[in-house]
Amino acid sequence: MGNLRQRMIFTALYPSARAVKSSLRLHTLKAAMSSQPNQSLIDGIRCLQYLVSSGRAIGCRELARLMGINTTRVNRLLMTMASIGLTMQDEHRRYLPGPGIHALAAQSIRGSELFSRALPRLERDAPRDIVVALGVLWEDQVIYIWHSVPGSQTTQALAGFHMLPAWQSVIGMSLLASETDEALMLRFTPEQWQNLAPHVAQQRQQGHVVWHHDDGEVSMALPVGAHHAALAFAGMWNIDDEQVRTRLAELTTLNATLLEQ
Repeated sequence: MGNLRQRMIFTALYPSARAVKSSLRLHTLKAAMSSQPNQSLIDGIRCLQYLVSSGRAIGCRELARLMGINTTRVNRLLMTMASIGLTMQDEHRRYLPGPGIHALAAQSIRGSELFSRALPRLERDAPRDIVVALGVLWEDQVIYIWHSVPGSQTTQALAGFHMLPAWQSVIGMSLLASETDEALMLRFTPEQWQNLAPHVAQQRQQGHVVWHHDDGEVSMALPVGAHHAALAFAGMWNIDDEQVRTRLAELTTLNATLLEQ
């Protein structure tokens, strides 16, 4: 009896190598699982983003096709979000953004340093004779926070443009330059990368992108602070090198004051 008690005490104090290894494997597995992103949450946010940006009611199958995931999964995500007011259905059972989206939008504007500082300055100081845009990169798309055109009002400029593929946007080109060529070549087709590559290189070398389009338009962009955003001028047609330099200086000055207190 005494020997049994001693063995039990010894085992408790000095576990076997097998037990130690098993415990370590379990700990490592738990740590790995806790560090992995939650795919359901990612899919839900992507689903909501596609729904909001579509600008119309959209069915589960079409949304699933856009996202490249299973229709049943998309339906479950939409129903879950409907339960908290983020989505709703029309009479044809297609989905629309729900009232909860407006609450999120209002809270985002109020809580965002980028919004609260940049928008008043853009309203006051942005040139009125060209396109002025402020955008952020989301996956491979540029989301426009501000997009004003000559003659537009502030209410039209605020979120006044839909998403645009990053490789087709001077803002996207400016922001993608923070990633490696290897990573970008995996994300984009050879044709898209051919369009991106020289502008990405220019951003890295010169700190800005100036894009001379084939149709005579010139657009330019600069990153904005640490917000994964960029400020751009566009809608400048057939301008000479001196005018490009003047506009670039104007863009640089506006960008420098955009986030001032």
